[in-house]
Amino acid sequence: MKKPDSQTYPLPWWAAGILLGLVQILAVSLAQSLDVWPQFVFTNTKILKSYAPEYIENHPLTNNEEFEKTNKGWWLGIGIAFGACIASLYLKTWKVSTTSDLWQQNYKTPIVVRLIVCFFGGFLMLLGAAIAYGGPGEHFITGLSKLSLAAIPFTLAMLASGMLIAYLIYPVTSFKNNNGN
Repeated sequence: MKKPDSQTYPLPWWAAGILLGLVQILAVSLAQSLDVWPQFVFTNTKILKSYAPEYIENHPLTNNEEFEKTNKGWWLGIGIAFGACIASLYLKTWKVSTTSDLWQQNYKTPIVVRLIVCFFGGFLMLLGAAIAYGGPGEHFITGLSKLSLAAIPFTLAMLASGMLIAYLIYPVTSFKNNNGN
């Protein structure tokens, strides 16, 4: 795998970063929260209502008017997936794969092992966000843009631990091999 050429992308990294920041400011000012977690809670309560309607009807959270607004988060998730598909088709980078080239380069293990590792990594990230009272998207995306005191250390810890884990999981990269290092 060779290093991606910056000429193949329509914008330089700094312009894309500025535009992404402006979209973030606009989105937070319109929606107040950009978290995709609440719609899972909303969907789970709708499913639970078919099994235990008396519990859902008497629960203080589900009878709240604000709770009904959480169902709109599915559109954010659908929009993210749709936008990613459009971007990859436009840039001609679409490919179906079960695992990354870097994982195959570092480990000769079946895809099931990678899925288990990814599951536990995601679980730990959600657990850390729950301990910090919120979801990772809410802390990282919405909280950081609002300069929330809980979001700043969470975001810094998430980025630092992500870089450390990436370094530990992918000690051999094709970029190092192509440069002869």
